[in-house]
Amino acid sequence: MGPTDLRPWQPRPGDWNLAAATHLSERAGFGPGPGEAQALLAGSVADAVTGLFEPRGHELTLLRGAESLANANQTDDLGAWWLELMRQGGDPLGERLTLMWHDHFATSDAKVKDARLMYTQNQLFRELGRGDFRVLVRAVAKDACMLVWLDGDSNRKGQPNENFAREVMELFVLGIGNYTERDVKELSRALSGWGTKGRSFHYRERYHDEGEKQLFGRVWAFTPEAGLELVLAQPAALRHVARRILVEFVGDRPPEELVEATAQRFEALEWNVGALVREVLASAAFFTPASRRCRIAGPVELVVRAARRLASRAPSKRLASATADMGQRLFFPPSVKGWDGGKVWIHAGTWTARHNALLALLADGVDLFAVLGRPRSSRDAARVAVEALMPAAADSPFAAALCDEVETSASPESALATATALIVVSPEYHLI
Repeated sequence: MGPTDLRPWQPRPGDWNLAAATHLSERAGFGPGPGEAQALLAGSVADAVTGLFEPRGHELTLLRGAESLANANQTDDLGAWWLELMRQGGDPLGERLTLMWHDHFATSDAKVKDARLMYTQNQLFRELGRGDFRVLVRAVAKDACMLVWLDGDSNRKGQPNENFAREVMELFVLGIGNYTERDVKELSRALSGWGTKGRSFHYRERYHDEGEKQLFGRVWAFTPEAGLELVLAQPAALRHVARRILVEFVGDRPPEELVEATAQRFEALEWNVGALVREVLASAAFFTPASRRCRIAGPVELVVRAARRLASRAPSKRLASATADMGQRLFFPPSVKGWDGGKVWIHAGTWTARHNALLALLADGVDLFAVLGRPRSSRDAARVAVEALMPAAADSPFAAALCDEVETSASPESALATATALIVVSPEYHLI
């Protein structure tokens, strides 16, 4: 079994280890808190994956705390609230999927200018994000936040606005090359009449173009619903969404054979995102060495992962400010394409911001003995730090060099502090 195999991973003795459990925790959520990766090893891989679908749930007071922020139109504070949900770990996979859909159906308050609408969309992703993708698309198409963002109110009979029609094909459902300019124009006509009234969806029948349209070769007086359904019925849709899920969970460049196999499973699972993600996370493709530590962590992933592992109590507003400095301000993606990710995350300015943010977490009174473990000696401090923060590198030249670097420290405590700081500023730590 290898990188294109969706069959369940069958680990050999010793393969279901701390590195594998940490890989699952970091990709399917935002990394383990102290002791959580070790706890996963008490059961099987299947048990660990099942646990992601049976979360303890968010603390109710925290979950409801966004209401006042949204009502006060405090979008950056809303971003800090969302980071706190991720850090608390009540539903790691749920928040991972919510972040994925925020990037996929990228909508920015820079134009919407209404935190209440941004929060409502965020809740939509949270509630529908692991169900039927077609249901999610239908809901997004009628979401007032999206309608404002992509100019639904400007789309009317005789004056079609193509923004949503283009993006639903290019970015959301089909991908470039799977539609024509004629399809974009005709879908925009079909969607005319969908708009907003206040903060709600509103169908303005008199603005709908009731004439015949030619969409994907079919001629009919398409309604908005019928036009959207025809987009979802295109063969490219399954592959496009399958690829998006693989990029999120397996790697930036999934093999085409894996994309095709995943699309076939997606269809068999009746477009259920959660069911597909469950199979992907338990698969040989997910656990193969080629899929591990192959992706540069985005700012949110990086900061929340470190805050969770170090049990940091840094204010969530400070975490939000740090991710914004690194190029990922929640609720403000740079364009309808979302964040580019990958190597784009790393340049001179953001590299400095990444280092500063992680070192600030360490300087915030973290009890390293409590959260990482108590080393037997200064040299042993490097082993403790690596096993806790980067277990995949436990037997690497990096770990050996770290041992040499800290063995002359004055005490195990200072050695652990030095080793931890050197790890979080190393390029290796920025891979997940």
